[in-house]
Amino acid sequence: MTSETGAVPTRNDKPKILFVDDDPLALEGLSRSVYREFKADLAEGPEAGLEKIKNDGPYIVVISDMRMPVMDGAEFLSRVRNIAPDSIRVMLTGCADTEAAMRAVNEGRIFRFLNKPVTGEDLAQTLRGCVAQYDLMRREKELLEKTLTGAIRVLAEVLQLANPVAFSKGARICQYVRHIARKLCLSDTWQYEIAAMLSELGCLTLTPDLLETIHHGEPLSPENEKRYSQHPRIAHDLLVRIPRLELVADMILQQKEVPADLPQFRSPAADTVRRGAQMLKVSLAFDGLLSTGTERQEALLTLSRSPVDYDAQMVAALGDFRLSRGPTELRPVDVCDLRTGMILNENLRSTTGVLIASKGHQVSPALMKAVRNFVEDGTVKGTVLVTVGTGETWVSKAAGR
Repeated sequence: MTSETGAVPTRNDKPKILFVDDDPLALEGLSRSVYREFKADLAEGPEAGLEKIKNDGPYIVVISDMRMPVMDGAEFLSRVRNIAPDSIRVMLTGCADTEAAMRAVNEGRIFRFLNKPVTGEDLAQTLRGCVAQYDLMRREKELLEKTLTGAIRVLAEVLQLANPVAFSKGARICQYVRHIARKLCLSDTWQYEIAAMLSELGCLTLTPDLLETIHHGEPLSPENEKRYSQHPRIAHDLLVRIPRLELVADMILQQKEVPADLPQFRSPAADTVRRGAQMLKVSLAFDGLLSTGTERQEALLTLSRSPVDYDAQMVAALGDFRLSRGPTELRPVDVCDLRTGMILNENLRSTTGVLIASKGHQVSPALMKAVRNFVEDGTVKGTVLVTVGTGETWVSKAAGR
């Protein structure tokens, strides 16, 4: 989830820091006062500082003077926050810079202020505190990443077990979205892929028979239409409680009604949500057409005729899409011998007709356990056609690695 400039710095025994000031003599003095403990890079002015961060970063700490030409320290540290959010930010200020310092707090969210002139010991002590804060943030972030990854896996496996039709559809949507994101050279694609994979999470409240009816394009009764229309809201309300999945939840909520691109509502987060929702809308429509027997090129042509509803670039990106099914060799396997990674090539049902997993599902450890329970009960038996599939990568990307 972080950019390259926000990655973990290479420590090499000494923490890597950056001093930014338009006065070269001041930079040399700052560097000399801490060289025994820290590896200090120097940048003359804010523009040079931004280039340093982009080309030579990441830095554990960025220390900037307040009064500089072109842009002051408040604006500079605000930009640092955007391109290197993990770096701890420190401001050097004079007594007359109180108002500007408050602006720096609001815009750059700095960690500490240091009044000039600053002694070498005070500077070193502050930097030690910054390094400790950085290490604490990294540990918390690592814990959050592991928790997030685990939560997503659990949600996906619960969806697979509880509603295999919905899970299978989400897996297909994920492939479409990943392809679109790659063709459009988008960054942070983990958010879009998770939104795709969990776009049908709200369908946990629907019966498999109803989902199969929807999948085949059959008409729904008004009651069932209303039930199905609520699934994005249900998924949103579940996911929005998970830290770092707020934007994903909003993408899923808006998958049918993408918000207009209005200048007054434009922001990086709003743009991300709008783009993700539009990818879901295009992918869901594309999948819906294919599921009812429409040829791929005809489906793309149908979508391209409605550029107001379906983003033209995203539709065009699907022009060379091929659904990945893994190796083509089919093999009948006894249900007792199902293994993780195999892909079902036919629906797996119980002896009473209950759908356990639908065609196209990749066998997970949870599904294996469920099948074995059915086998022990005598409600699942015989063989099923499978092929070996490749693992999905979207879960490992959730942590922003």
